Amino acid sequence: MINKSQFESLENELDVYAKKRQLNSDLAKQYIDDYFELLLLFFKQINEIESIDLNHLDQYPVVPMNFLERYQYMLKRKYHFMGYSQMKTLKNELIKMNASYQIRRKNQNNN
Repeated sequence: MINKSQFESLENELDVYAKKRQLNSDLAKQYIDDYFELLLLFFKQINEIESIDLNHLDQYPVVPMNFLERYQYMLKRKYHFMGYSQMKTLKNELIKMNASYQIRRKNQNNN
């Protein structure tokens, strides 16, 4: 089960590289790859899916707005500050949206 502290651990490392404008370094790239993979695993976990089908995003319960466009943006600019920033923003949105979804699901099961 993926938790917020796993993201925070990687963010602590990556933020140092970001401040030095070194996100394109070999060490930072490994952390970014790990962060991106963790983000995708988290998306799959909260949606209870094995793989992401970008053609059927509307069938998943927790999908942030413009997910496909943002996903493509992150792929193209993964090792740039704005790509990393987009990953952090998406992570925060997924956490909030998942919490809301879990509460709604719990309330539906109680009724």
